[in-house]
Amino acid sequence: MLKGNPEISLYNRDLPLGCKYCRLGSKLVVFISGECGDSCYYCPVSEERFSKDVMYANEKKTESLQDFIYEAYRMNALGAGITGGDPILHLDRVVRLIELLKTEFGENFHIHLYTSGRYVNYDVLFALQRAGLDEIRFHPVRKEYLKAVEKALNFSFDVGLEVPSIPRDEEYLNFLIKWAEDHKVKFININELEITERNFYNLNSKGITISHGLAGGKGSFETALKVLEANVNSDVNLHYCSSVYKDVVETRTRFLRTIRYYSKPYEKYSGEGTVIKAFVKTNLDLSDYGERVTGGFYVSPDFIDEIISKYNPDEVRIIEELPYGLKISEKLAYSKSKDG
Repeated sequence: MLKGNPEISLYNRDLPLGCKYCRLGSKLVVFISGECGDSCYYCPVSEERFSKDVMYANEKKTESLQDFIYEAYRMNALGAGITGGDPILHLDRVVRLIELLKTEFGENFHIHLYTSGRYVNYDVLFALQRAGLDEIRFHPVRKEYLKAVEKALNFSFDVGLEVPSIPRDEEYLNFLIKWAEDHKVKFININELEITERNFYNLNSKGITISHGLAGGKGSFETALKVLEANVNSDVNLHYCSSVYKDVVETRTRFLRTIRYYSKPYEKYSGEGTVIKAFVKTNLDLSDYGERVTGGFYVSPDFIDEIISKYNPDEVRIIEELPYGLKISEKLAYSKSKDG
């Protein structure tokens, strides 16, 4: 019998440890580079990152590996997931980062890595094992990449597969499950196909449109469900992860975690994981209420009425933004010239 909620995730046995940390919002998302030797038509990576050698810590563009350490502290991370592109193309960078994270946060800091397997050989696997990698997830876009998975099974880290559920392609998923059973692979994650701004035209040309949540591809869930139900008694841990879960639950939980550990006293937060604060434009000293910034003060929205009544500031604006600083909205709440 399958466990879970079809809107969120379904699984037959147990979840990979990396997924358990993600559910807590406690995994630092390491985008190590957008470069990749494969060009999958369904790749959801954005235009800003696709095929470009750029790094992001969660949603924040970074220039240094130390930035990942800083971001991990901001959210009190318990682990990290290294993705791309194909991280193996920058193995030196990956190995150094794993070593930095393990040194800073200890051996229990759980690190998993995604790769197609195209560039994986024994030298790569030895380097990853020495650095302290805990889990490796292969996306074998070609069957010959499964040879890399066979090699990885000789090492100490957990080995799994992670693939998208392509509508009506049950045959390949069933093949992978049988192959995983025969080779003692620990888990297979099957992800709902995500439609993004960059892969939209490719998927629409194949008749795949959004039909679930913000990005779930039509027919992807049905294909995954059919495969899971047919293999519910498999010895391999099978896990379906929906786009709704990734976009709404996992990301929001990570935002809320970051806010909880890093927000300032005057910042409030919404259930959606956004930060809400007030900007008061004034030359007066409001240090008792908040933090001085250029042109005024950031204060809690709870004190707006009191500040307006006592100080009659030039302007008050309510700002809502994501934990990494992207502004979502800005609303004028008071203006001396209009309301004073």
